[in-house]
Amino acid sequence: MLSTNLFKSGLTLTIGSALGALCSFLRNILVARLIAVEDYGIAATFALTMTLIEMTSNLAVDRLIVQAEEGDDPKLQGTAHVFEIGRGVLSALILFAIANPVALLFNLPNLVWAYQLLAVVPLVRGFIHLDSVRFQREMKFRPAMCIEVLPQLISFGAAWFIAQEFGDYRLMLALIIVQVVTTVIFSHLLSDRPYRWSWNGRFFKKIMKFGWPLMLNGVLLFGVFQADRAIVGAAIGMEQLGWFGAAFTLTLFPSMVAAKICQSFLLPLLSRNKADHKRFVDGSNATLEICLVVGAILAVATAVGGPAVLILLFGERYSEGASVIVWLGLMQGLRLVKAGPVIVAMSRGITTLPLLSNIARSLAIVMALYSVWVGWGVLGVALSAVIGEGLAVVLSFVLLHSKFTLGFSFILVRIVCVITGVALVAILSQPYFDGSKPFIELSGAIAAVLVTLGLSILLMPEFIRWIKQQAEHNV
Repeated sequence: MLSTNLFKSGLTLTIGSALGALCSFLRNILVARLIAVEDYGIAATFALTMTLIEMTSNLAVDRLIVQAEEGDDPKLQGTAHVFEIGRGVLSALILFAIANPVALLFNLPNLVWAYQLLAVVPLVRGFIHLDSVRFQREMKFRPAMCIEVLPQLISFGAAWFIAQEFGDYRLMLALIIVQVVTTVIFSHLLSDRPYRWSWNGRFFKKIMKFGWPLMLNGVLLFGVFQADRAIVGAAIGMEQLGWFGAAFTLTLFPSMVAAKICQSFLLPLLSRNKADHKRFVDGSNATLEICLVVGAILAVATAVGGPAVLILLFGERYSEGASVIVWLGLMQGLRLVKAGPVIVAMSRGITTLPLLSNIARSLAIVMALYSVWVGWGVLGVALSAVIGEGLAVVLSFVLLHSKFTLGFSFILVRIVCVITGVALVAILSQPYFDGSKPFIELSGAIAAVLVTLGLSILLMPEFIRWIKQQAEHNV
């Protein structure tokens, strides 16, 4: 049986991540039903613009506090606070400056003011308190859970009321601002240490050294996560972006929950065991296995039940998204498989692996642009994403093998077999699962998930053995 502390930490983390993502997901569904498909596409461009600034300026200070030996030092935390404020001010200035080009890119010249207003978001977020991140070093996830969930709940609860005043794209703009303000407020209310600024040159250099590969990786991650939608919005149209964005959101929701749980739960455990080679190897193999299993389950569930769920939740207006949701689900499944090597590398402070693997993934941007140019449309963009994610998975395992002697060649065989099987399910399911028979399709999805889970239990002995080791050592 698992130790009580480990079980409670894992349960808190799981509930928190799931609730936060669920609230965001339900808010997006509510917004999609309250406004027109084209307005939902415009609202998606706000998220794209915000994400561009966030991901291209993120030096992962939070992950450094969790991973570094000095992570509990008040001077490191104070330096991180100063860094976050500087980052917020710079991001706000950049966002305000690029508002006009962004509006022109999406052929929305009358909405320059809306993109300028978004500059408030990074400015406010710069004043966030990082104590909840420090708590995670001791496997205490409750404060972080509250900071993630409560603002999402408030934003979701406010959506209907704000929609009475703004029944178009302005609804999403208002909700983004509400969420960031409440997030900063709760980060201070749920802190232990007083909020302090300090400056330490050594810690600043450590932040930069740890974070610069992740910042460059953020540039690539924008392409990985957002370029598909940006291409659809800029080159095809807002209505197409609306239903494509709905399908993307549906597959992103479970992927985000799973990836965050895996990273937040496994990264501290691997970091603790990095001095013990045998335990680190066991934990690394287990991490690779569990990410493979979770990715396979997500892809299979989306291939069989995705179209029906999309139409049931977002409505018939978004039914065109059923044509691409299978491929988006496969893409997200591959992304979860890739999370395994990334977590292992980051537990040893190696932050170049996600950067290099996402260089391969960014090739999909070129493929997506070409597919639009030759007239393959939204489907071509989705297929390009799948190919790019597959390349990134291959490279991430090659890089991991070159960095560590983990002896996971037997896992690679399983990965190839599982990905091949899931891809076949995605291809074969398309003619029969299009959302027109929701009860049959959802029943089939449940059955497919149970079969996949049963097979996975037989394929992940390393994970089960490692969990037993954690219980014995009372981690």
